[in-house]
Amino acid sequence: MYTMKNTRFNLLSLLLSFTFLFVSINVFSQEMVSGNVSDAEGNPLPGVSIVEMNTTNGVVSDFDGNFQLTVDSNAVLVFSYLGFLSQEVSNLSSSMSVTLQEDVSKLEEVVVVGYGSQTKKTLTGAVATVNSEALTLKPAQNTSELLMGQVAGLSTRQSGALPGADFATLRIRNFEAPLIIVDGIVATFGQVDPNDIESISVLKDGAASIYGARAGNGVILVTTKRGTDRGEGAKFAYHGTSTWSSPTVTPNTLGVHDYGVLLEENGLGFENEAPGYLSWDASRKRVYNNLTGEDFAGFDWYETAYRDWTPQKQHNISARGRSKGIGYFISVGFTDTESTFRDADYTHERYNIRTNLDVNFTDNLSAKVDMAYYQTTIDRANFPLVEMYNRLTTGKPTHRPIYPDPSYPSHAGSATPYSPIYMLRKDTAGTIVERDNNLRGAVSLTYDVPFIPGLEATASLNMESQNEWNKNIVKQFMMYTYDPSVGDGDAAYIPFGTYRRDNISVNSDRDMELLPKLTLTYEKEFENSELKALFVAESTSFKRDYMMASRTDPLSFEAPYLNYSSEAEKDNAEIFSESARSSYVTRVNYSLKDKYLFEAIVRADATARYSVDGRWGVFPALSFGWRISEEDFMKDNTSWNNLKLRLSHGIMGNDAVSNFDFLTGYNIANGFYLFGGNPYPIISSAGLANALVTWETMAISNIGLDGTLWDGALGFELDIFYRLREDMLALPDSDIPFHFGASLPQTNLNSKDNRGFDLMLKHKGKIGSKITYEVNPMISYSRGKFVKWEENILPTTGVDEATLQANRDYNYRYTNTGQWDDRQWGYTTNGFFTTQAQIDAHPIDQDTAGNSTLIVGDLIYTDQNGDGIIDWRDQTPIGKGGMPKWNFSAWTSAKWGNWSIDALWQGASGYSINFTGSGSWQGLNSHQAIPKQFVFDNRSLVDANGDISVLRAFPPTNNTGGATTNNNFGNDFARLSTTYLRLKTLNVSFNVPKSLTNRLGIDNAQIYVGGSNLITFDNLGLFSGQHDPEITGANDRDYPNVKTVTTGLRIGF
Repeated sequence: MYTMKNTRFNLLSLLLSFTFLFVSINVFSQEMVSGNVSDAEGNPLPGVSIVEMNTTNGVVSDFDGNFQLTVDSNAVLVFSYLGFLSQEVSNLSSSMSVTLQEDVSKLEEVVVVGYGSQTKKTLTGAVATVNSEALTLKPAQNTSELLMGQVAGLSTRQSGALPGADFATLRIRNFEAPLIIVDGIVATFGQVDPNDIESISVLKDGAASIYGARAGNGVILVTTKRGTDRGEGAKFAYHGTSTWSSPTVTPNTLGVHDYGVLLEENGLGFENEAPGYLSWDASRKRVYNNLTGEDFAGFDWYETAYRDWTPQKQHNISARGRSKGIGYFISVGFTDTESTFRDADYTHERYNIRTNLDVNFTDNLSAKVDMAYYQTTIDRANFPLVEMYNRLTTGKPTHRPIYPDPSYPSHAGSATPYSPIYMLRKDTAGTIVERDNNLRGAVSLTYDVPFIPGLEATASLNMESQNEWNKNIVKQFMMYTYDPSVGDGDAAYIPFGTYRRDNISVNSDRDMELLPKLTLTYEKEFENSELKALFVAESTSFKRDYMMASRTDPLSFEAPYLNYSSEAEKDNAEIFSESARSSYVTRVNYSLKDKYLFEAIVRADATARYSVDGRWGVFPALSFGWRISEEDFMKDNTSWNNLKLRLSHGIMGNDAVSNFDFLTGYNIANGFYLFGGNPYPIISSAGLANALVTWETMAISNIGLDGTLWDGALGFELDIFYRLREDMLALPDSDIPFHFGASLPQTNLNSKDNRGFDLMLKHKGKIGSKITYEVNPMISYSRGKFVKWEENILPTTGVDEATLQANRDYNYRYTNTGQWDDRQWGYTTNGFFTTQAQIDAHPIDQDTAGNSTLIVGDLIYTDQNGDGIIDWRDQTPIGKGGMPKWNFSAWTSAKWGNWSIDALWQGASGYSINFTGSGSWQGLNSHQAIPKQFVFDNRSLVDANGDISVLRAFPPTNNTGGATTNNNFGNDFARLSTTYLRLKTLNVSFNVPKSLTNRLGIDNAQIYVGGSNLITFDNLGLFSGQHDPEITGANDRDYPNVKTVTTGLRIGF
């Protein structure tokens, strides 16, 4: 027994000795290295990855660029950082100083694509990116505005800045609305706090096929910030702005004395249109107060409705870091925007909260837990916006917008009782509260399979819950006419009429979407190639429950609730809907010798919108990239840093055009029928079902060329594309008997196409040794045609000569197949008639009544076919539609020391604006609307005989019924081809010196002043400065765009 114990003790001692010897040798063969990492200008680089080559041993540099790491004595360290070239260092010490060189071609830049990411050098599709810095450099009321001028081929348009409805229209290559995905969930881009965004990717070609049935118009991917790998601890950031905004254009309506002249010219008579205490002095052409004898100054209703400057506040504070293996990004934001309406009874508030967490449980198992919440509240006076603007245009300068006693609501002076100023007030018109609560969450678990190197599996669940709640309180109010000539005090206010009826309604809309998903990724490197594969299985379920209730005549607005209102005319409704989609996705990327790149995508989607036979759609895409700059024949050409050719073709879908059209449906119509003395609802057919209805498909081909020259001094990206959109739904153009009893169902019949190009240039340089600058111009073009359209095309063969010409004329004017899809038809003009003698002698029958209905001032139309008659055969394309075909911008930036200046010029061309109604010369002839001052100043004048004696740009005042029958046709006198260039944003910033921030105990600080929509150049002639060229509607009846001045502060600590 003694011998056995002794033997065990000796063996244990020997084992411990060898272990100690091994550990000692290993410890003494290692060394501690430390140092600092900076860029070429000496600025420290935080977050640089520093890894011992061929090991997992590594650290990241801290916020000052410092690092410390224990390595083997003969180790080689690899330094890598986004935007810089990787560097291998073998000469190690305890006081290293490593300088990383900028990656001028950005080839190692990580680009987010569908269900993953790639480096820029391996991209084979047309994918554009915007980083977070570019998004927070300029002021914006809505996050969607920040994409203006940032991406070639992305058309952005601001058609009004009404709080809560100030979204920029985003169109990729002038297609329809793109799919927008925020962190894997379909979302509204404008509600994302720009301070939360890490990057934005725009998928413009077949790369969007990975999203299949919803990606036909392209995809915008928004990725938010996550926790950092920059060591333990947190860094906080604050970003606050204060903005003042003012309308870019405010309509300048006719002054009161010129209004008196107008009433004299159109024969309405001043005394018939003005209050009794005002009179018209025809000899002096002045309006005066007949009670005091003083000239009357008049009123501008737009000036009363609008404020000069309106405030907006934005604040965001965030924390980003890592603690005990958990990376986190936490952000809280607040935006408060007021409308430009003077009484400010229109406000919009938004709260954003976001938390993104990353947890590493083991070397192979990790998780992500994300949560995002936003709440928006619009609290405003109760008025229909369009109706308010329609009535604002009728506000007469002879009538007070606000009376001496403001408790008496005014009216605009027209024959019907409307009060645009008091519509804007809660205490008279009532209130609308619109509240939107949105909660998004995502949980994922990722397992790096240890027994299959390169394989990774992720299971995730995404969720979105949205609850919209609206309360609408309508107050009826009496309007009054103010006329002190009939009495003093209250006697001067004469009841004129009431507006609307007391009513309360409440709407609730609850949505829930769930998206479970399984993702497998595989990566394998070979000697001269690399393989990456992706597989995704996901499903989406969506449910909506909408309810509304309304009652009239509440007992008291002190208790504005449904149960305290009359039940005599109550109404209620509920709508429930649900939908589902299942999808399978696969993508394979293969790189050969790092210069031949291949990508294949296949996505299969099934949706409940269609019958079983047409439920599944398959959407493939292929793309190829050739890095020409890596070929041997390019090695000696030092000018080229990068040159890559890209080819792609993909098929995408659109399932949002049909909703259960394969089922027979019925509608409950308004009204009732009586049966047996009892009322029953009327049920009508919703139309015949079509069991074969299915997706629209979009096939897009793209050729691209990317290049960088002279160490980043010049870069470019050029893409040329063609898209064919097929299987668009249309009603068959077939005659059916009147007694058939139903309409034919929609069928996949039509097709359209688009073609165009996107070009982006980049130039970087220096002026002297202190000033660096960058210029980034871009331009894009896109236009579409009707390829095949379901329509009545008359035959042009087998008919006689007369019929042939008539059919050709008809087909040219009224059919679409083979024609551009944006043609605007009308007559070309040759001025307007200036005398009655000219009308009598006119050789062309313009009204098909021997010109007997024409009057002086009517437009002269061109007889295109020379038949002596003006009719539809003389109409011709006179302009393009409202979507610009050309979009261009130039982003410029310059830095000098701690100062920087950034400017964005943005513009568009290849579209037209049709000027009609009160915003044009036709406003001279309206009985209700008040024309604009510039129109009045440029009208022609007539003599006593009715002939024009003073010829100016516009026809004379000649009636009070609006546009004459002759002038009411589309024509090139009213429609102007439009081009504009606008200084969209200008930003001047100052980075507080490090010496000062150190004394303040913070890491960094920046102060800036910015502005938007500051200067505009356009070709609108007399309408320039009177009309915003970004708005293509009736400009005086739209909420305006705004120019802004912003002060901002950023602090990091």
